[in-house]
Amino acid sequence: MKRFLSSLTALILVLAMVLTMAACSGTKKESTSGTDSPKTNSTGSDSQSGDSKESEEDPFLTGEKPELNILTYYTNFNMKEQPSQKVVEEMTGYKVNWFNLPMDNPDEKLLLEIAGGTSYDLLMRMTPNQANQLYVQNALYDLKPYLDKYGQNIYAAVSDMAMASVTDEKGMIYGIPHESFDGPQPGGNPYGVLKGGIGFNTAYLEDLGMDIPTNIDQLYEILKKYTEKTGKAAFTQAAGGWNTTILAAFGMGDAGWYEVDGKYLPRIKHPKAAEYLAFMQKLYKEGLLDNDFPINTVQSAKEKFTNGTTIAYPVMFWDIDGIYSAFEAAGVNAKVKVATYLAPDANTAPHVYVNHGISHLTCIPKTAKNPEHAMIWFNTISDVKNFKKIYIGEEGVTYEIKNGSYYPIFPAFADYTNSDKFTGVVPTDRVFEMWQARVRKTDAMSEMYDQMNSRINEYTIYNYYESYASSIEAVQKNKSALDKMVDDSLIQAIVSGEDPQTAINKIIANWDKNGGAEYENAMETWYAENKSKFN
Repeated sequence: MKRFLSSLTALILVLAMVLTMAACSGTKKESTSGTDSPKTNSTGSDSQSGDSKESEEDPFLTGEKPELNILTYYTNFNMKEQPSQKVVEEMTGYKVNWFNLPMDNPDEKLLLEIAGGTSYDLLMRMTPNQANQLYVQNALYDLKPYLDKYGQNIYAAVSDMAMASVTDEKGMIYGIPHESFDGPQPGGNPYGVLKGGIGFNTAYLEDLGMDIPTNIDQLYEILKKYTEKTGKAAFTQAAGGWNTTILAAFGMGDAGWYEVDGKYLPRIKHPKAAEYLAFMQKLYKEGLLDNDFPINTVQSAKEKFTNGTTIAYPVMFWDIDGIYSAFEAAGVNAKVKVATYLAPDANTAPHVYVNHGISHLTCIPKTAKNPEHAMIWFNTISDVKNFKKIYIGEEGVTYEIKNGSYYPIFPAFADYTNSDKFTGVVPTDRVFEMWQARVRKTDAMSEMYDQMNSRINEYTIYNYYESYASSIEAVQKNKSALDKMVDDSLIQAIVSGEDPQTAINKIIANWDKNGGAEYENAMETWYAENKSKFN
């Protein structure tokens, strides 16, 4: 770990030194995608379009369009070969050369690329942490002048809270937020917010004469009966301290922070954290939870479900085609039904926490040759009509609308499998509507999606906004390490069977002395300042 931190520190120092010379020097770097990286920017582009005197004809809008070099996150497919690439090029008039960060150590590679002077016109869909590192090192252009002149669609799409989160004290906007669309805007139709849970082998459920559980007591009863009947563990999952489907029965869920009695608390300090831990310990002690749980990978846990060993395993609806293929290979004749966020008992309504926040940021590095054109390009793909054409195609050709919901038309819609990687930003409620065509890409996905959401009207919806705070320095500094510490400690406590409240108290003490206090103070301040904006 020390060696990694030393390496990262060295990279940051290199970045700080090199960026001061980025406008007048650069070296050629190797591409992260296996092809040559774009040539480094030997002159840079220090001029801000908003600072220059405007002519009657803007040459950036009316003149020749250069090729754009765009870096994005890792994908397991070639961006240049996707049908959406052609759609975007025809729509915008720009030829785009796509480059990808690697799957392993992407942050380190990004710092090396920018420090080395590699010229990318746009850094598309960077994580908030990646963008923050570059911002701290003064490696990014202020986007405000470009947005003011060329970003009308972008301004219309991004919420005030999101834009404020990427605007520093001097008014610099260092990134374009891609806001999450996990659900509609508050008060909208919630159909579709349930995307996963604990999947059950329906053949085994039928053997037990039971249906999927809707509350924590039913879950325990099913797992207990299966293990008693078969002598096998009933439930498997990858190593991890928090299972959010089960957490829901204890007043929590996907959110990492909760307002409790007027205080904004991290999940580990929630009053019912010890009750949750006690339940997980019970599952493990009684052999209902897979004995290999603390060392399971996603793949090893999945195999125990798909080879017919366990009755239950966490799934998302987009996993189902792979699960059914594995069932077929293993000779398992069954379907999967999903238990979504569980209620605490049969008499209490279940709830679901729906995320509203920032998933990624798009930035322009100071090594860009064509920052104005990059903004024009991104603004064009952020027009709502253009976004829809890139994302799901044309109504009546690739999708149709039935009863207000979007459905794909095959085989034409198959061209849009990876189209979301080529889109700009539009209001999140619009994306959520369109996205529902993508969830129906196969019959199995559509069936599972509808099965899960058939009960959505029984749920109380709670919206949470904590990812808007992701660019705060204390959050960047502490969140990842604290999350890992809590997760590792919970796994150990589940296996050891230590008194749950004692175990939680130890984790909290470790939290407080290792950056948790600073992290909490920052989050409490942010929450107090922004709570009135939450719907």
